[in-house]
Amino acid sequence: MSAFRKIYNVLSSKTLLLWLGGAWLLYYISSAIWMKEAFASFIANLGGNILIQIPFVIFLLSGWLNFIRVFGDRFRSGKISFASWLLISCGALLYLSGLFLSVNTRQAGSFLAGEGDVITVPWADEDFQASRVRPGLKERLDMPDSGIFLDYEPRITLTDVSQKSHDVGAYPPSKINGTYFHILNLGIAPGIKFYEKGMLVSEGYMPLRLLPAGNSDTFVIEGYPYKFVAALMPSGHRGEGQSAVPLFSLKSPNYATRVYKGENVIAESAGGAEIRFDGFTLRYSEPDYWILLEASKDPAMPLMKYGIFILAFGIPLYMLRLFLSLFSFRDRAT
Repeated sequence: MSAFRKIYNVLSSKTLLLWLGGAWLLYYISSAIWMKEAFASFIANLGGNILIQIPFVIFLLSGWLNFIRVFGDRFRSGKISFASWLLISCGALLYLSGLFLSVNTRQAGSFLAGEGDVITVPWADEDFQASRVRPGLKERLDMPDSGIFLDYEPRITLTDVSQKSHDVGAYPPSKINGTYFHILNLGIAPGIKFYEKGMLVSEGYMPLRLLPAGNSDTFVIEGYPYKFVAALMPSGHRGEGQSAVPLFSLKSPNYATRVYKGENVIAESAGGAEIRFDGFTLRYSEPDYWILLEASKDPAMPLMKYGIFILAFGIPLYMLRLFLSLFSFRDRAT
C-alpha cells in the first residue's frame, strides 16, 4: 500500500474525525470555563496561533474526506436520508471552512467620518465620500431617558468614484464594490474655536463621546500643553422643584468644561459657550455629527452564508426524517 493511500485512509477515517471533533469540543468547554470569552479566544487563536490552526485544518480535511468516502453509501440509503445528510454535512463543512478562511484572510478597519469627509480604504482601489450624514439623534434628551438618544436608525450616504450613492446603516452591513460597511458608533462633534490673546489660532470640529448624557470625554489642541474634559450639561428643566427634569439639547448643547495643565485643574466651567484661562479662550459653536464606520473585505463570507443557508434547509429535513422514522417504527411495533 502506497504512503499516499495510508495517509488518505487515516485522514478519511471516522475515528480520526470523532477524536478531533471531541478534542475541539473539550477545548471550547475548557475555554468557556477558564477564559469566559471562549468564542472570541477561539477566533483569535484560529487567526494567529499555528498550534490551533494546524489541528483545525486537519479536522476540516478529515471532514471533507469522510464526506467523499461515505457519499456512495449514503446515496443508496434512501432519498430523504441522503438529502438530509447531504445538506447538513455540506452546510456544516462549508461554514467551518469559510470561518477558517475568513479569520485568516479578512481585512478590516474603522473610520471616523463627518459629512463631506473622504474615506480611504487601504485595500480598495477607490475612495468614498461621506456625502450625507443622518445621525438619527433626538434634538432634546430628558435625563431619565438620556440613555435612549436615537429617534431612528442612523444612516450615512457614501459616494464612490462613479458618483453612485450607497446608503449605509448599522445592520446589516452594506456591500459596496466588494467592501462591507456598517455604522459602529456615532455622536456629536462640538465646534471648537481656540483663541490666544484674542487671536484665533485653531478652529474645527472635535468628535467626542458625550452620549448618553452624563458621559465625559477628553481632547487636546495640538501644540498646547492643555487637556480639556467636556460633558453635556442641562440646557433647561421641565417642571419645578424636586420633580424638575433636566433637559439636554443636542442641537444647541451646553457644555461643562475642565482644563488641565499637567495634573492640575487650572480652570473649570459648569456651562456656557466659552472658558478663559492663561490668556486663552476656548469657545464652543454649533456642533456637527460624527459616524464611526467599520469597513471589511471578507472573500470567505459567501462560503459562510451558503453554509448557513444549506443548514437552514438540512435541519428541518433531518427532523422530518426522524419524525417519519418514528411513525414507521410505531407501525411495525403494532
